[in-house]
Amino acid sequence: MLLLRGAVRCLATSARLEAGADKTKLAKLRKITGYSFVNCKKALQQHDYDLERAEAWLREQAQAEGWAKASKLGARATPQGLVGVATLGRAAAMVELNCETDFVARNAVFDQLVREAAVDCLPLADSRPDDSISTVELATVAGADGRSLPDRVALAIGQLGENVTLGRAAVVRAGPATHLASYVHPGQERDRAGVHVGRYAAVVLFEMFDSGKDVLTPHRFGRNLCQHIVGMAPLSLGDPRPPAEADGSTEAPADGATGSGSGSDSDGKVETRLLDQEFLVEPDVTVRELLAEHNARVIDFARMECGETAAADD
Repeated sequence: MLLLRGAVRCLATSARLEAGADKTKLAKLRKITGYSFVNCKKALQQHDYDLERAEAWLREQAQAEGWAKASKLGARATPQGLVGVATLGRAAAMVELNCETDFVARNAVFDQLVREAAVDCLPLADSRPDDSISTVELATVAGADGRSLPDRVALAIGQLGENVTLGRAAVVRAGPATHLASYVHPGQERDRAGVHVGRYAAVVLFEMFDSGKDVLTPHRFGRNLCQHIVGMAPLSLGDPRPPAEADGSTEAPADGATGSGSGSDSDGKVETRLLDQEFLVEPDVTVRELLAEHNARVIDFARMECGETAAADD
């Protein structure tokens, strides 16, 4: 009888330990994946409480459900969203992702997706020539886990319950003698990965030469240029030659990059050419005059406004 009682106690203790281990795995799986208690418990039970297999199964199911939901919601307009800018050394990437509502644009899942997309685009700058801003195809971008950005967007759709679409992306690598500046609005501090997000963003490549005068630092000067580009929305750089010289020429002006990373100001309006715009911070001077004062030259720029692409497609 004593032996039987001892065996029962051992079995009970073993069951309690096993139940405790199972609860620990359940809590860990929920923390790792963020999925519901019911789904995590189902995944563990179906895979003999093997944590890795359960996690893989959960992600596969979520991906499939996300793509199904993405297909169903694909026709919905996405006028909201965020633009993320990631910088690392002399490289920068600017990415736009769109969603249906401002509520989702402020959601942590969506915010993190934008930040990750911007960071994942940074390596693409390595294949670009110095001092050029180029558009890139977001559908080809893969994250550190090997999943494509479209797959991660589908997963986000499954979690958020509304349509999310890929917008535009631009990457740039500055040469050794070139300064690179970026700015987003509304302003947010960069996170540890060097990313800041907002509804508007700009990146500019420029040179500053020693003028022998007390001028702004390249960092502050570049930030001012980016703020102007965000606020005044130029479509092209404009003719870099002095006005008198340009007026006497029959050649077409050499325009710079637009918000999509390439193109020109085909309508020729002065108010859409960066160099001929009144400077946002000092309206009594043009950007051209500002650059001359600081012995600087804009090489290229890009601007993105969240929802701009969706509005143009309507």
